[in-house]
Amino acid sequence: MDEATFDSPTPNLPGEEGENSRITRLLAIAREIRQNPHQSRERLCARFGISKTQFYKDRRVLTQSGFQFEYARNTGFRIIEDKLTPIAGLSLTDRLVLMFALEHLCSTGEGTLGALAVEVGRKLVGGLESPFRERLQECFDRQVTENGFGVRPEILSFLRESISESRRIRILYKRSGDWTIRWRDIDPMHLYLRQRTLYLYARTVDENPPQWKVFRVSRIQETRHTGVRFSWNPDDNGGFWERQNNAFMVFMGSETRKVVIRFTGQARHYVAERQWHSSQVLETDGESLLFSVKVAEPQEVVRWARQFGEEAELVSIEEESDAQHS
Repeated sequence: MDEATFDSPTPNLPGEEGENSRITRLLAIAREIRQNPHQSRERLCARFGISKTQFYKDRRVLTQSGFQFEYARNTGFRIIEDKLTPIAGLSLTDRLVLMFALEHLCSTGEGTLGALAVEVGRKLVGGLESPFRERLQECFDRQVTENGFGVRPEILSFLRESISESRRIRILYKRSGDWTIRWRDIDPMHLYLRQRTLYLYARTVDENPPQWKVFRVSRIQETRHTGVRFSWNPDDNGGFWERQNNAFMVFMGSETRKVVIRFTGQARHYVAERQWHSSQVLETDGESLLFSVKVAEPQEVVRWARQFGEEAELVSIEEESDAQHS
């Protein structure tokens, strides 16, 4: 399962109910009571496949977590207190994606708005009562981090702490292309999200001279401490933000090359509807649209354009030598 939603109950694990399954069910029960209060307790129990005894146990946990309700046979359910409302409509994966997106907004966009947005995002979990908060965080880790992004929760937690504490680390990494696995010593700087994939931006210290590189977090097999702490030069961030702006999808770089695509038919209207990249320029050429961008990896633009079939035609890609002198 890629993500857990609250549209349907999650079946229990054989023999003993899993904690993540119960958390998902509890949130689903709260949502069901909000949306369909005028139903019988028996119907609610049947919907989630639980006994009357289990219903009362779940009710106690929900009450402790800030969702209190009462039930009368002739009127159904009535909510007395609801502290879970702010997180009711989002799937688990939606919440984690939102937190990463808000963190990115804080760093690259309007600072004040970003800071407020990040605070709201953290309240998605942090505003809940203990122990519900801790259990929901564990649910994030297992059902979102691991199943949604293919990243082991302990590795993601290790990377976050290492970045926060400026710790040099060692990672066992599977490289794309030849798919070899070897240990790398790095200074981690940023975790970021692109195309629903987590990446780590870091400085390699096992190369001479050190290089700034991107590592796909799902390819990190193991992590270790080196016992070394490093310090950043405020003026040396590896060009992270500039390189991010140069990426069309995933590939970042300090140099850019111009790509021009001609769109015709329905594709030209679709492409003109939105901003695909900060550098894009749109020009009308008769019944066609010329789309040009300056990006680090032109082939990402070419692959993106292929989805439009015959209505997309590659006009030109700037040569590397020309780009360096422009």
